[in-house]
Amino acid sequence: MAAAPTAHRTGFDPRWLPLGVTTIGSFMSILDSSIVNIALPSVLRDFHSNLEAGQLVITSYLMALAVVIPLTGFLAERVGMKRLYIITLVLFTAGSALCGFAWDMPSLIGFRVVQGLGGGMLQPLGMALVFTLITPLERPYFMGLLGIPMLLGPILGPTVGGYITEYSHWRAIFLINIPIGGVGILAAFWLLKETAIRHDARLDLRGFVLSAFAFPSLVLGLSLASDQGWTQPVPLALIGVSLVALVAFVRVELGQRDPMLQLRLFLDPMFRLAVGIQWIGFFSLFGLNFVLSLFLQLAHHWGAAETGLALLPMGVMSFITMNLAGRLYNRVGPRPLAASGLLVLSVTSLLWSFVDADTGIVTVLLLAGGRGIALGLFSQTVQMVAYNTVQDGQMPRATALVNVTQRINGGLSAAVLTTILSLSLALQGAAAHTSVTTAGLPLPEMIRAFQDAFYFMAGLSVVGFVLSLFLRDRVLEAHHATVHLEATRAHGGGEPIEALEG
Repeated sequence: MAAAPTAHRTGFDPRWLPLGVTTIGSFMSILDSSIVNIALPSVLRDFHSNLEAGQLVITSYLMALAVVIPLTGFLAERVGMKRLYIITLVLFTAGSALCGFAWDMPSLIGFRVVQGLGGGMLQPLGMALVFTLITPLERPYFMGLLGIPMLLGPILGPTVGGYITEYSHWRAIFLINIPIGGVGILAAFWLLKETAIRHDARLDLRGFVLSAFAFPSLVLGLSLASDQGWTQPVPLALIGVSLVALVAFVRVELGQRDPMLQLRLFLDPMFRLAVGIQWIGFFSLFGLNFVLSLFLQLAHHWGAAETGLALLPMGVMSFITMNLAGRLYNRVGPRPLAASGLLVLSVTSLLWSFVDADTGIVTVLLLAGGRGIALGLFSQTVQMVAYNTVQDGQMPRATALVNVTQRINGGLSAAVLTTILSLSLALQGAAAHTSVTTAGLPLPEMIRAFQDAFYFMAGLSVVGFVLSLFLRDRVLEAHHATVHLEATRAHGGGEPIEALEG
């Protein structure tokens, strides 16, 4: 991919308007992946339902996302990105309205599927639309806006959900999407530009069928495994089906000229490395949100609003450092930013293991803010490296591929960390099937189990730190080489001028 220099702009850049439109849709979609979790007890109480049905409120949305995300690339080429973005935003908003007026648990689960079918494409479509407006060298400059949905959505979900549930009603969690979605639809109609349509694009039907088995089965299987255990027949069967379908899916996709998900991107070692590091970091992000919500409510006896507030500094600090990283990226490159972030992530994960029931809220807020600093430094940095290996024509399929892996990551982190909590209790001599939510569990045993989960996340972050030392951005390196050569020629072999700073 050629590295074209970026023109310096003065005054307001009008591209911020369409970029803001795509961010709204992406943010709403990801926020609704986590905002319902903290309101689930209220939903169960109102509908007189059990926890198993309540879990389907969450997993039905995630499964719908997993079904439609692989279709994003094909439909974007066949329908046009702007048109498809508006269609999916309308569907997501309508699904949200239906969820807000659901009359029982089955209707809510069904409407969550509708909401997920619309919301699944918003994030990859939004990212692909952004990349039609900016050059590779401009991506770091817009990094703060690009990272809002993926970073702040999971973090603000518990905070917003906790306050709405405690001070209003759980239905408002869905109904608030109606005015926001309506504004987003109108803004998308006026501000977004349509992309070229490929009338010769063909649906990879075999790939779609296999992905429709593989990804939703894996998401549901991991979700059930985190609740019921890995040895139960239903989770085992679902995970088995997903793995068989996934192997067949990979074989089919690698043999297709126009695959639904462009798996050949993983043949590029830098794309593979960047996505792997991002996976490690997001495992820690999703995992911490999951573990902390349990830890603060069970060990500290905090309410939903207090628990959500404890995660808020993470979002604030990640936004600040993400913008800082965007300003520095073109000057220093991805390696020092990503390595610094993952080092801070490993240290703060380890420090969480020293938190106990007597730890004050100031310490909790400081540790949450420390993790926000880490996430802001590395998350979008490694994403820039990954997307700078992708040719422009492949971007819709690349964003779909990365989003599929991220959705699976969310389910995997909860399942693995739940297993670690259970194994820790078993090693401490707890009775079979004991979990951290078991009534009467001694507090020291509970805290030790959470400590083991924090140790695991700290060790995983160290692995990410080591891998980050090998990151390179070939687009940025080519640009720096060009600037150096031109400066050398202009100054007769003297020192080169400063490289572009974004």
